[in-house]
Amino acid sequence: MTDTSTDSPAEFEASLEALEALVARMESGELGLEQSLEEFQRGMELVGLCQKALDDAQARIEKLASAPAEQGTVSGSAAGTPTDPDDVPF
Repeated sequence: MTDTSTDSPAEFEASLEALEALVARMESGELGLEQSLEEFQRGMELVGLCQKALDDAQARIEKLASAPAEQGTVSGSAAGTPTDPDDVPF
């Protein structure tokens, strides 16, 4: 397999399902040595695809989570929060 990226959650899900099916075939014990090696190689490719998709998703989450900090968050009285502790009504 030459394409090592997953561009959508659907592709990630398809890779994960293929990996699960492959594991089930290998666990059945019905494959010969050569077939097992080929399936193992394919499985490692699928693991790589899934891991890349998860890493990409993690990077997107971190970017989204840090976006408010990079854009400057509204703080103090402009956000409706008193800046002076004496202004707190309690």
